[in-house]
Amino acid sequence: MKRSKKHFKVSGFVSFIVVTMLVMVMSVLTASASESKVYKARLSYHWGPKHMSAIMANKFAEECKKATNGRLDIEVFPSGQLFNIKQILPAVSQGSVEMGGVVGVLFMRGDNNFYMLGLQRFFNGFQQKRDFWEKTPAGKKVWEGFQKKLGFKILAYIPVGPCLYFSSKQLDSISAFKGLKARYLIATEKASFKVLGTKYVGVSTAEVYTALKTGMIDTVSTVPSAIKAYSWWDYLKYAQLPYTLYADAYITVNTKWWDTLPKEIQDIVLNDVGPRISKEATDSVMDFSDNILKELVEKHGGTVSPLPEAEIKKLKELDKTIIWPEIAKKIDPALYEAAKKFTGNE
Repeated sequence: MKRSKKHFKVSGFVSFIVVTMLVMVMSVLTASASESKVYKARLSYHWGPKHMSAIMANKFAEECKKATNGRLDIEVFPSGQLFNIKQILPAVSQGSVEMGGVVGVLFMRGDNNFYMLGLQRFFNGFQQKRDFWEKTPAGKKVWEGFQKKLGFKILAYIPVGPCLYFSSKQLDSISAFKGLKARYLIATEKASFKVLGTKYVGVSTAEVYTALKTGMIDTVSTVPSAIKAYSWWDYLKYAQLPYTLYADAYITVNTKWWDTLPKEIQDIVLNDVGPRISKEATDSVMDFSDNILKELVEKHGGTVSPLPEAEIKKLKELDKTIIWPEIAKKIDPALYEAAKKFTGNE
């Protein structure tokens, strides 16, 4: 009887050891499988292949794959193959695509407070604009709240570039705008065109070339990168400096999908790839834009006209007294006042 009990104890101990070892092996195998799992995402954007934002979006995807040893594999869908410029943010928000290249000024379609992004001659550069949204209490509340509400997260900045006016007509003064036929993409542009005596019509990015060709429009407010990427400089031969608006764009991701990624992959994107791409894109976008203007002049017979200082002062006065107050009717008054104070536009 004693021998039987001893045998039972030994057998039970051996079984325990075997089970424990099996559990450990399974845990190692599971961990190994998890560490080697590839997470696939689709990145959709509307820009043409020569556009600065497209170049940086592609590099973001490549760097994510490299930095994660292939565990984050992002397939890029350019030129509006999946979603156009106005569709992409809702698509990312709803999870119809995992990632998207989104133009910041289109945030105003979801929250009127982002009409602030479309104020021409208001922010003095990309960094000032970002600092207002990310670091001031008033801006941060709106910025983070909007992302949370729509269920998306910004992973990197891929700025579209600085905006200026291009036309098939000479642009050497404020009065030159009177009677022009302009394309508008965002609502805030209408306020400026109206004050300047310019006719305007909504035309999608994909339709601009045809609209220029047929004479439907002759003027566009856009970034230099666009006139090259879409060959708009076939018709737009005149440009007016200084730059009027610093148009940002972002690599965004659906929050629910993002939360399925292992923390180590999230950390690589947020703390390594995202910041590197943001810095490179921001550091290079101004030179990239200036070089395209040179190319417009040297290779396409264009003219770049710096607006005289007296004319700039007239525009600024129109901004402060008529254009900005009209647009600000859509913006929370406290937010608008905070932004004016932050930028020195009181």
